[in-house]
Amino acid sequence: MIFWLNLLALTTAVLAQDDASIQSFDCRPSQSCWPTIEQWQVFNKTVSGRLHATIPLGSPCFPGSANYNAEACANVKENYFSGSFRQQTYGSMENVQWEACGLSHCFPAMVQPQGNNTCSLGRLSEYYVDAESPDDITATLSFVKQHNIRLVVRNTGHDYLGRSASANSLALRTFKLKSMEFRSSFTAHNCPAANGENIGVIGAGVTAEEAYNYYLEHGKVITMGGCPSVGVAGGFGQTGGHGPLAPTYGLMVDQAVEFDVVTADGVHRTINECNDPDLFWAMRGGGGQSYAILTSYKFKVHPSTPVAALYFQANISPQAITPNVTQSKVLRDVITAIASNQPTWTENKMSGYDGFSPTNIEFLQILPGAGTPMDKLKELTKDFHDFISNHPDLEIESNMYVTYANAAAMFTAQADMISRFGGSGRGVIVPSRLVTRDQFASADSIDVLVSAMLEGIEAAVSRVGMELCSQIRFLTHKTWPANTPDTNTSTNPVMRDVIWQYVTAGGWVPEQPDSTIALIQAGARDAMEPVKAILPVQAAYANEADPEEQDWQNVFFGKNYDRLVAVKKQYDPMSVLNCWKCPGFLGENDPMYSCYGRTPIPTLAGPPKRKRRLNK
Repeated sequence: MIFWLNLLALTTAVLAQDDASIQSFDCRPSQSCWPTIEQWQVFNKTVSGRLHATIPLGSPCFPGSANYNAEACANVKENYFSGSFRQQTYGSMENVQWEACGLSHCFPAMVQPQGNNTCSLGRLSEYYVDAESPDDITATLSFVKQHNIRLVVRNTGHDYLGRSASANSLALRTFKLKSMEFRSSFTAHNCPAANGENIGVIGAGVTAEEAYNYYLEHGKVITMGGCPSVGVAGGFGQTGGHGPLAPTYGLMVDQAVEFDVVTADGVHRTINECNDPDLFWAMRGGGGQSYAILTSYKFKVHPSTPVAALYFQANISPQAITPNVTQSKVLRDVITAIASNQPTWTENKMSGYDGFSPTNIEFLQILPGAGTPMDKLKELTKDFHDFISNHPDLEIESNMYVTYANAAAMFTAQADMISRFGGSGRGVIVPSRLVTRDQFASADSIDVLVSAMLEGIEAAVSRVGMELCSQIRFLTHKTWPANTPDTNTSTNPVMRDVIWQYVTAGGWVPEQPDSTIALIQAGARDAMEPVKAILPVQAAYANEADPEEQDWQNVFFGKNYDRLVAVKKQYDPMSVLNCWKCPGFLGENDPMYSCYGRTPIPTLAGPPKRKRRLNK
């Protein structure tokens, strides 16, 4: 009782603080407050030469650019859609719309020559610090506070809401914090309760692929998602972190036992359930970039086991394709069959991914486990597999049970399917909703859900047409911790009751006309509306959601939002750290977020000669 009374007092006191303590951080390159080249040079020395001028990824392809180089341009175009390639440079983002600010960008033409187009920074920062130590972070925090410059923190650049870039800011990149350790026995910092065995320790910049491979050498697996280019310890590991192992072990934040962080005051801290417990709680589910800058993530790892899977892909036969998707018996049959089985599958720790369109069906059902998980998978899916394999209106392209030696092998083999809406080098929008188990409680409630999904698909087709609708995917992710009670995390409590995440993902390439891109975005949003309308609880995973979500405080964070804001104000009263629709969000009218709106203010880069002199 004392704990809760103290927490209430803290929350009330902090929320009552005058927001006048928040600093504006609105100095821009064109203003007198912006640091002189001499000040940048001094700062560069304090970070051991790790301050760099941003070079946009596409700049070698622009004849008017100082970086123009035909050979380098060919390499950019060849690897443009590779997530691992894009994350190697600060000058790009995973999804291209977050590189642009209005009409300002540096997209290389993949088909036609650039002509008179120009390369500009868009919403990328003019300068960034490639941090390699906590001291680099402390120095950067001091510099932005001294000069009133907005700071943006970026790891891999994999962020569907664009929170890794902000025009006219200084960027802090944590991608080079690449340390990895395995500790069979772990002693926490001044916290015996957090001691344990089989603990992984990774730097903030470690990607999923790097972590998979490293811990596999120790016979272990991490509870990661399916995209190899995601940073484990960044937004993924601080917002929740769902994936194929979540029905077995829970979310990534459930594994966390301790963090090393630098708070906005520049102090290095090791936090856990005993030391700065409120901050540790907030960073276990409340999102990245809001409370402190993480440098090291310590978490439980698990024995690597075989993974059994059922992969199926089929086209709907032409005679069964209906003019109105709501009348599609094939889609209704298949989605209903999956939904009817899902509670039992989830209870038995199955996970998976399903994809639907007006003309085809694709799914991957997954069961990890020691011994022979294939026997159990076949038992659980027998009736469903018989039904789907013999459906008269499906033209089957692939239908196979397969056992993988470990999760890493499964992720590699099924990378295209698992990361279907990832879209590296493309623009992507991912409206989504979390669908809780009560929606699967009866045949009637399942029928309501399936009907809403079909109504939404039809709305998308009506908006964009059948051909363009091929750029919108309708997906269910069965990768949630329904079998794991909350472990004192700050994730939206709804997540513990989720059976499906439903996503209507729209994707495009930069060369498509703005009108077409707007149409795709509208179609993806239209498709989600009927599903939202039938759900009693409105919730979405904050990492995979519509950046224009209106009631985001409730939808992303639920009842934890007010406490998260209180922790934010306690540890960052000046709001040095801020990000789009995160706790403590400054609002859409703050200059930091102009690129999201109708009056964008792109990065106002200084002349090239300034960039060449950073190391003097």
